[in-house]
Amino acid sequence: MSDPSAAFQAAIEAVLRADVAVKAAFGGTTRLYTLTGPVNAPFPHIVIGEDQIIGDDVPCGPASSIIVTVHVFAQEPTPAETRIKAKAIAAAVRAALTVQLAVTGHLVVDWQFEGARHLTDPDGLTAHAVLTFEYYTAPSA
Repeated sequence: MSDPSAAFQAAIEAVLRADVAVKAAFGGTTRLYTLTGPVNAPFPHIVIGEDQIIGDDVPCGPASSIIVTVHVFAQEPTPAETRIKAKAIAAAVRAALTVQLAVTGHLVVDWQFEGARHLTDPDGLTAHAVLTFEYYTAPSA
């Protein structure tokens, strides 16, 4: 069975780039990176972060649970505006990804939003939301 992580990353990126509500939360241009953004990346931005694959080879065939982390970073003129911006983008990301994803080579049979943590980064200026999703998959072929 192939590892679904690369296919999931591509599917998640495609959904987030195309989602109208995510674009609106950004004000029109979605800035999205994988694993880390470039140094001095403009705010706000999204990073498709870490993932974890848990195998569940059951008698009827191989299956996987994939846990995906998405990070949202924002900086606005005031701390209150910064937090509101990060939470608005996080809400749009949650809505966009709490769906049955189309993943090449894999069938997503179930999915759920695990949770969100809203943090302030050590610089004291950046709001950082960490969203976690879990998808249950089986090979499609």
